[in-house]
Formats: sequence, C-alpha cells, structure tokens
Amino acid sequence: PLLDGASFAFDAASHVAIVGVGGSGKEELSQLIARLMLPGSGTLRFGQARAEEMPEAIAGRRITYVGPHAYLFSTTVRDNLMYGLKHRPLRPAEYDPDASAAYEKWAHEAAAAGNSTDDPNADWIDYEAAGAETPEALHDRIFEALRLVGLERDIYDLGLRGTLDLARDGHLADGFLKARAEFRARLADPAIAALVESFDPDLYNDNATLGENLLFGTPVGPAFDMDRLAENSYVLEILEREGLTGDMLDAGQRIASTMVELFADLPSGHPFFEQFSFISSEDLPEFQSLLARIGREGMEALRPEDRTMLLSLPFKISPARHRLGIIDDAMRARILAARRAFAENLPDRFAGAVEFFDVARFNAAASLQDNILFGKLAYGQARGAERVGEIMAEVIRELDLRPAVMEVGLNFHVGIGGGRLSGAQRQKIGIARAVLKRPDMLVLNEATATLDGGSQAAILAGLKEAFAGRGLVWAVHRPSMAREFDRAIVMRSGKVVAAGAIAELDRPGAALHDLIEAE
Repeated sequence: PLLDGASFAFDAASHVAIVGVGGSGKEELSQLIARLMLPGSGTLRFGQARAEEMPEAIAGRRITYVGPHAYLFSTTVRDNLMYGLKHRPLRPAEYDPDASAAYEKWAHEAAAAGNSTDDPNADWIDYEAAGAETPEALHDRIFEALRLVGLERDIYDLGLRGTLDLARDGHLADGFLKARAEFRARLADPAIAALVESFDPDLYNDNATLGENLLFGTPVGPAFDMDRLAENSYVLEILEREGLTGDMLDAGQRIASTMVELFADLPSGHPFFEQFSFISSEDLPEFQSLLARIGREGMEALRPEDRTMLLSLPFKISPARHRLGIIDDAMRARILAARRAFAENLPDRFAGAVEFFDVARFNAAASLQDNILFGKLAYGQARGAERVGEIMAEVIRELDLRPAVMEVGLNFHVGIGGGRLSGAQRQKIGIARAVLKRPDMLVLNEATATLDGGSQAAILAGLKEAFAGRGLVWAVHRPSMAREFDRAIVMRSGKVVAAGAIAELDRPGAALHDLIEAE
C-alpha cells in the first residue's frame, strides 16, 4: 500500500504542511485529500461527507489541486487561466438569423446522435466563482492572480511581442499609434537618437537586412518568407527589372567565399555557425563545391538551383551588422528603386501578403513592440536594447497602455502542452489558475519545487494571504517550509508518524524538527 495507517484530522480552513522524504507517501496523501485518489480501505471525510460519495461537480468546484508539473492546454494563456471557471453554459450566445439556423441544425444533430447539446459558443465562465460580476472585473482578478505568482512581467513581455487582432481589438490601435509618435518624438533627443534607425520610405535602413529593405513591410503568410525570397518568382522579376540580378549573384558569391574561408576548418555543429555564419555547417560543403564549379566554368554555367543558393545570401546581410562591404551607395539606390517597384506592381495574387510600413498606420502583422519602435535597433550601441526598452516602457506607462499590452499577452498561444513557455511559466500559470478559481481548499504537491528560491518564498507568502480563512494543504519539497504553516503532517513509509501544531512538532527530538535539521 502507498498509504497505510494514515490517520489525521485538521480544520478545513487551516494551513497544513505535509512533510516527508521521497517515498514517504506525502505526494499520495496530497492526492488523496484532493480526491484524485480514493482510499481502498478506511474513510476520508470532509465534515460528515464521505469523499467517495461527494459529487465531482461539487468537489471539483470546492477543492483544487496543483501538482509538480502543471498541464496547459493548447490554447491561449487566458483560456488556460479561466479553464477552472468553465463548468456549463451560463449565458447563451447571440446569433444573427443565419448563424442561429446553423446552430439549431447542429443542436438537432447532436441530440439525435446522443451528444451534448451545450453550445460551445455560449459564455461558460462562472464570474461569481472568481469573485467578479463583469468581464472587466474578471480581468482585474486575473491580473491579481498573475501578480501573486510573479507572472505579470512575463505576460507584459509576451504582449509586447504579440500582435493585435484588429477585428477584435481594433480600438486599441490608436493608442499604440500615439505611443509610436511619442517614442519618435523622444528619439529627437541627440543623446538617444542613435539608438534606433527609423523606417523611412525614401531611405535605406542600414540596420535592416537587404530583404527587409526590399519588402519594406512585414510578410503576412509564407509568400514572402524572408528565408525564401530567392525562390519567389515576383521578387526575381523585380530584381531583373531593376538590373540587380547580376549584382546579387556577385554579392552571393563574395559572401559564400568569405563564409567558406572563415568557417571551413570548424567542426560541424560549432556554435559559431549559428552565431555568425549565413551558411549552416551542413550546407557549407555544398557551397564549397559551388564556388569550385564557378572557378572552373564561370557564373554563366550556374544551374537554376545554384542561382537560388547564391541569391539567398545577400537578402540576409545588414550593412551595420555585417561589415562585408557588399552594399555600396549605388546598390542602396537600386534597392530603393526596387522597393518602389515591388510595392507599385504587386500582383493581385499577392494582395495582402505584405503589410507595408506606413508611419500613420498600425501594422497588424507586426508586434506591438515593433509598431512602437517603427525601425530597427542600431547595432553596436552600448546597452542599446535595454535603454530603448526603458524608454518604451515609460511611454507605455504614461499613455496608460500597460493594460492593453497585458490583454495581448493573455492572448498568447502557449503551444502544445504549453511548449512555447518555460517550465517555470507553466507552473506559475497552473498556480494562478487555481487561485483564480477561489476554491475552499487548495492542495499543492511540491508545486514550487522547480522555481527559484525568491519565487518560492513570494508565492508561499502570497498564497497564505490569499487563503486566509480558507484551506491550504501543501506537500512541501523542503521540510523547513512547514514553519510557515499552522499545522504539519509528518509522513514516513506511508504512515503518519506525527500530526499537530508546528510549535509541538518543531522541537528537539520531534519528527518535524529532525527532518528540518537533516535538510
């Protein structure tokens, strides 16, 4: 048996630490209290109610469990946080006549098949359970939970790197255009002007790549993927029309020669390839062979695939960062002419494939950060990114845009199983989700073991305050954490060897004291 002789009792509103070494049964006991396991013998009671007789619809609302590895669903941060508040439809969805007819048909087919007829488009959120009456009040509760687990800055950063859905949040775009104007006004200060090279339709941006200068916009979809511009027929047509094809091939040959000279002697997989080379270690032998063939037969003998290989390289260079002498003033002028031709002659099949830069328009394809920046960070400036971030944060704060940035951060898609977030971020979201649900009892099983010491202490203090008057049961990963609780249950080999107030158990010779001393 995992647990044998685990007899204990405590007030459901008290804060209890479950303490023990690995294999002591503390993890299983926390799962037992959370009703994730049921006893094979004996009785677990909550008041007069037997655990096995409690309806899941009741226990699931009143008890919440967070384990050592919180699971996230493949959806947004917001939906993951609110998942515990969704039990059944509470407010019907509003449909226009056509959509209503489609829903009625769907509901009829669902009923005929014996499936649920609950409308997935209805509002399922139990605002009352979260202590909120409106969606706005729920957002306040979400931000409180994020602050408690120390995740507010992470969501803010995700928001800055996120994009704005104009169909849903178009009203926020004007605020970020004001932030762009204010940010550009501050760049007029000579002390910081050199930190950013702003986009100008009539100027070549030396801190942007050649590909970025040509498109002068943000690609939408795969048509103008920056890594595959050399394969796009329309891009090749523009280069040919502006007399740039020969220059680009020559530039590609020079770049390839430089890369081969610098990196040929490095072993495959060396970190310098990723940090400094335009060519991967796997592709380098192919470029060596291509250069040798050019040396024997000349550029005229290039096959179509060879031309694509060479043309792909110049699109990646930035004069400010890559001081290769490839892009001179004459070539800059031709690229600017190609930029204008590219935008003016864009075929209908590529309509909407590029969101062109316009200082007066919000760029829905670019991140909030890039919309405010509207340019490129200048390369080589001491603490440049940090100083620009401070100025941007100041502008956002003064224009009261931080809540809007946080809203965008909440819409960040976490990926499969939360794979786009760090382990610490996933765990903090799991704890915040539990806090937002406001259960009568929160059960944690080594829930902060993977976090740093500062985060552990802050979350413990925050949870103790948030659950004052409510139950907090925690299988702690360090025995000394028990000193922050009212009571402790000490486990050994699946048995409760001691249970009671901390003052009684934390004295020389007592079970808890010995564990703390051994720590």
